[in-house]
Amino acid sequence: MFDKNFKNFVSFAVQKSKEYYSNELNLNTANPYFIGFGNPNSEILIMGKEKGFCEKNSEQLQYESIENPNEWKYYIDNQVELNKLKYGNSEYYINAFRPYFSKMKGGHTWNKYHTLLKNIYPQIKKDENEFLNYTFISEINFLPSRLSKIKKFNNIERINFLMNEYFRSFNVIICACGDYLTDSQIEEIFDVKFELNISNPNEKLKIFRNDKRVLVNTRQLSMNIKMDYLIRISEVAKEYLTSK
Repeated sequence: MFDKNFKNFVSFAVQKSKEYYSNELNLNTANPYFIGFGNPNSEILIMGKEKGFCEKNSEQLQYESIENPNEWKYYIDNQVELNKLKYGNSEYYINAFRPYFSKMKGGHTWNKYHTLLKNIYPQIKKDENEFLNYTFISEINFLPSRLSKIKKFNNIERINFLMNEYFRSFNVIICACGDYLTDSQIEEIFDVKFELNISNPNEKLKIFRNDKRVLVNTRQLSMNIKMDYLIRISEVAKEYLTSK
């Protein structure tokens, strides 16, 4: 299930995590080398701003951040495929393929991700977390926050990690982080070039491309997002997918 590119990336993330947590000052802090969730073999990568929980929530921090690279290594080493089995002893967390239930309500970001992906893959059911079979999701910022605390992101350690070839291997990258990154940062991190700005008021939609993929820079996808905005994003993505 896991290709060589992802296996190498996980090995790198595990090693960097080990080095990071060898410093006692970093214990019980967010992992700059957390990878993400969903299907690592999908064609679509969605990059949000940051994880939307309080950094003092030790259980979420452990499973969604600190442990993430090691969990992926466990799946690779044991040839574990997409499943709904629990990893660890968390009351709420399931696993890196399908992290949580009860996150698809109202304006939650994952509800918008589901709607966006259903416009691309109509076969997706309104089933908790099924959309994660069709995408891989991660965050620009590794620090969790209930409310975003910064307007621009420039953590060099995390940015260097995001430049890994694995994140550049997707046919479609949806950078749903608003103005968190500058155009030049996006170009450098994801090896693309700015092409077109077709934004509307409160609906950022910038297109970056290279000969292999498209990157769509949008606003954060949560709360009052209109359906026609999600459809516009999905139509750009469809052009670069090999299967729909």
